[in-house]
Amino acid sequence: MADICSICGKKEMLPYKCKYCGWTYCSEHRLPENHNCPGLEKLKTQVRESGRIMYQPEPETTKKRTIGLPRLGHRGRSPYAIPISRNYSLYIIMACVAAFFLQNLIPAFTGLFLLVPELAAVRPWTVFTYMFLHGSGGHLFFNMLVLFFFGPTLERKIGSHKFLIVYFGAGLLSALGHMLFSGSPVVGASGAIYGIFACLALLDPDIRVYVYFFPMKITQALILFALVDILMMGSNDMIAHAAHLSGLMFGLYMGFKIKKEMKQSVW
Repeated sequence: MADICSICGKKEMLPYKCKYCGWTYCSEHRLPENHNCPGLEKLKTQVRESGRIMYQPEPETTKKRTIGLPRLGHRGRSPYAIPISRNYSLYIIMACVAAFFLQNLIPAFTGLFLLVPELAAVRPWTVFTYMFLHGSGGHLFFNMLVLFFFGPTLERKIGSHKFLIVYFGAGLLSALGHMLFSGSPVVGASGAIYGIFACLALLDPDIRVYVYFFPMKITQALILFALVDILMMGSNDMIAHAAHLSGLMFGLYMGFKIKKEMKQSVW
C-alpha cells in the first residue's frame, strides 16, 4: 500500500520518513529544508541554546555539493552534509557489465579472473577480480539491481571514500569466508552487496523494501536473508552462502563504526 506525502499528497510506494519530525514525504520533499521541517528547526534551537556545539550556516558555494543538515559541530562538519562528487555505484555497475560482456566474448577471461580457493596463493588478484564477474545474465541483473537502488543511498550517507571501503572490504572478506568453507570456484558481487545492504540497514533501519513484492523494513529483510544463508550452509545449491554472510558481517561492523563516528562528530 502506498503512503501519501504530507506536503503534496503524492502517493509513494517507497516513502521517506523524516527522522526529525516523523512525517512521511515523497522524494521531492524528503529533505528537511524542502518541507520546512519543524523538528529540524527545534534541533537547531536546542543546539544553539545548549552551547555544546556551534551552528555554522553552510557557505553558499558548497550548498549545492552537500545533502541533509547544515554543518554542525566544532569540527566543522556533519555526517549528514557530505559532498558527493561521484557515484561509484554506477561505476561499479558499468565495470561489472563490461566484465560480463568480456566473459562472453573471450573464452579464457572468466578462468583468468575467477576465484579458485586452492589457487588463490598463486593468483592473489582473483580475491579482488572475482567480484566483477558473474555466472549468468540473471546473476548480474539482480546483483546490479540491488546495488543500483541501495548503493547511492549509502554513498550519500557516508561519503564515497567510506562507501568504497564498505563495498570492497565486504567483497574481500567474502572471498576469505568462501575459501574457509568451500573449495569451489566463485564469482559475483553478492558478498560486497550484502555488505552495502547490511551497513545501510544499520544506519537507516526504517527504510522500507520489497522482498518478492512483500513490504518490510530493511532490517527485517536483512535478517531474512541471513537466516536463509545460515540454513542453506553446506547445501549443494551452487550459492556461496559463506561469502554472503561474511560480507554481511563486514557491513554490520562498518555500520557500527560509522554510526559511532557520526555521533562523536556531532556531539
